[in-house]
Amino acid sequence: MNSNKGCQALDSRRGFLKTTAVAIGAGAATQLSVPRAAHAAEQNTLKIGLVGCGGRGTGAAVQALTADPNTKLIAVADAFRDRAETSLKAIRGQKGDQVDVPPDRVFDGFEGYQKVIDSGVDIVLLTASPHFRPKHLRECVEAGKHVFAEKPVAVDAPGVRSVLETTELAREKNLCLVSGLCWRYETNSLEMMARLHDGAIGEITSLNTIRYGGGVWVRPRKEGMTEMQYQMANWYYFTWLSGDFITEQFVHELDRMAWVMGDEYPVACVATGGRQTRTGPEYGHIYDHFAAQFEYENGVKLHATDRHQRGCANWFTVEAVGTKGRCDMQKFEITGANPWTSGKRRTQMHQLEHDAMYAALRKGDVINNGEYMAKSTMMAIIARMSAYTGRRLTWEQAMNSKQSLAPERYTWDAAPPPDEVAMPGVTEFV
Repeated sequence: MNSNKGCQALDSRRGFLKTTAVAIGAGAATQLSVPRAAHAAEQNTLKIGLVGCGGRGTGAAVQALTADPNTKLIAVADAFRDRAETSLKAIRGQKGDQVDVPPDRVFDGFEGYQKVIDSGVDIVLLTASPHFRPKHLRECVEAGKHVFAEKPVAVDAPGVRSVLETTELAREKNLCLVSGLCWRYETNSLEMMARLHDGAIGEITSLNTIRYGGGVWVRPRKEGMTEMQYQMANWYYFTWLSGDFITEQFVHELDRMAWVMGDEYPVACVATGGRQTRTGPEYGHIYDHFAAQFEYENGVKLHATDRHQRGCANWFTVEAVGTKGRCDMQKFEITGANPWTSGKRRTQMHQLEHDAMYAALRKGDVINNGEYMAKSTMMAIIARMSAYTGRRLTWEQAMNSKQSLAPERYTWDAAPPPDEVAMPGVTEFV
């Protein structure tokens, strides 16, 4: 049987997506009319600043410059100057004719981001460690800058609430706010999600996602490093900087589940987790496995589990089950009453999110992904808080949490937040 049979009712939606996927790029993008002054005429050079010069920041800068040939990178900042210079060298190697960053526009330290904002840029790429995203985002929007914000966008509930407030401010100021939750820009996913929302598998009855892998880099402590410098260099392993790996990485899969549910978010979560193999001091105090069950108001359950343990089986599953079929979101495949498969390879979604942003700017449109990027981040945070404390938490409880993971001061000689491994049943929910 032809896999497209039974889906004829969705053809009009498919045609719509073919013409709009590149221009809009996101299922939940918000387009608003903007004042003529905000419209970037075709010949106007858009000036870009980069904050956070790790691998993802370097990649984002190259993708932004690729998205629009009439753009220039004019300023960069990172907590560590050597990383800023290494990143700039790599960007120049690929996009040298679009890079105009003299030494006096290479910034470092905790205040470097402010200098990028003040350097005359039109757009800021925010790719520093997630802890800083709410503050950086707020100051960019207050200064009238368009923003690309890498995922996740916070590490605690106060940060999520701040991002939601900034999202509204960006709407008021007609500023683009594009999220690094790149699956929403992947063209196969756009068509697949349209079919799900049009009832291809009927009413959703359950959701499941598994992501098992071996983990990421570890950076050794250098002689003379303060504790703040060491933790900033190894930000992934400290919850105050990364949100733990369920937030930093697994937010992609949780966001895809939120997308399936039409951006309706769960009412409660109960989770577990711990450290079995990443127990040495080089791994800071984050966990190496989590398992969570999210509960929706309509009774749907989302089972989500992730693991970073070397030498184990790797596995990656994202699926939705409904009354009329099942969708394998990794394979772009629907089985059941309305079978369908894309038959195409995954598209370059990291590039597509930037393509959409600059296309919108040139047309005078606005994309604002702020609400879903904040709330999907909160899904990961509520699961982490539940696992850390051993408590079942409602969405309302978690969103109203007063726990801030911020240190008292942002200086190299300041003390980071306490380096403690959470103990379920002992660690308190705040």
